Amino acid sequence: MATINLTSTINSTGLTSDSIAINVLKSATVTTGGIARKSTTAVQASKEILLAGADYPNPTATSSVYAYIKNAGSITIRLSVLNNTSNDNEDEISLAAGAWTLFPWDSVANITVYQISAGTTLIEHGVFA
Repeated sequence: MATINLTSTINSTGLTSDSIAINVLKSATVTTGGIARKSTTAVQASKEILLAGADYPNPTATSSVYAYIKNAGSITIRLSVLNNTSNDNEDEISLAAGAWTLFPWDSVANITVYQISAGTTLIEHGVFA
């Protein structure tokens, strides 16, 4: 078993009349995990499965599964955590070049991905469970 430390920090002045200072730290015990990179040419009409839920354990009352996804390419990508393979984009997360996300994932449904314009882009991803 290993421990990963998930830290989020948001600091801002000048945005509102009050300064913003939020620090959240979560330690999680995991038994599997790692980071990989994948190129994709998928567009909206042909979404690709980035992470297959069946490949990872489902979270329990005492454990979680965390998904990390970064757009390491130059074309905006869109993700669906609900295995959306249709051409709508109602449940999608949009990541511009360089943007990333880390979230708890129930790993029941697949995470699908596509890019908003033709070409090839690079996606960095990892799952920790």
